[in-house]
Amino acid sequence: MDDEEHDDRRVARRSNDECRRIANDTKSYYGIARVWPVNIGRILRTGKVLTLRGEKPLIYECVDDAALGVKDAKTEIIDGSIKITTKRAVDVLSSFGDGRSRMTLAHELGHAVMHATDGFVDHRAAGASGTTTLSKLNASESAEHQAKVFASAFLINDLQATELESPLDIATEFLVSLSAAEICFERLQAKQEHAAAAARILEATEKLKAQLRGTEENKKKYLPSMCPACSLTTLFPLGIKVGCDTCGYTGDDPEKGDA
Repeated sequence: MDDEEHDDRRVARRSNDECRRIANDTKSYYGIARVWPVNIGRILRTGKVLTLRGEKPLIYECVDDAALGVKDAKTEIIDGSIKITTKRAVDVLSSFGDGRSRMTLAHELGHAVMHATDGFVDHRAAGASGTTTLSKLNASESAEHQAKVFASAFLINDLQATELESPLDIATEFLVSLSAAEICFERLQAKQEHAAAAARILEATEKLKAQLRGTEENKKKYLPSMCPACSLTTLFPLGIKVGCDTCGYTGDDPEKGDA
């Protein structure tokens, strides 16, 4: 098993939208739903976290870089508390607004909220992109993929990001990595295009319905009487007389008098 296999594990299936919803719920829990850039360092030092299994104590510890080796950070449960351990360099860089370091910390928070269970340790490898063998094959059940989606949603406000013109603008506004900003930008662009296409289809449908209603309203209302000339029920009022759309008969309505 290669290193990227060790850095991921199978978890309960969650869609990207569900992971983003959980991230937004977490922002509401910390009272930062409308705040950006998110001060992720302060959040991790609050001493608490709302996991999918309820609120738990949160321990945040920075250690010498050598202590974690090739890992930038890890998340685990110790005596019922969630503990996030990170390299001191990651914490320092995050405090200076380094996008990748901030994503790393938000990524670990995602593990804390969604994945922290007894006996498991979730790692964030140095230089990791968040893509593993498992995430390529089954992203919805990949712990790393879910944490990656969570981190982006936790640090980026979609409503504000929609107003920005490029991935670089998003990266600058929210202090995230350019790769995360690019993924967000492409997703929001696709969402806007989908909404525009849906609006065009709805408009075309309404126009067609209006045309059909107009055609229906303009149809001649045929009388129940049978035409005395061709015996078809295609008579229509013609002043005090009636006319037949089929044979051209003009005369009295057979039901009201002699033709």
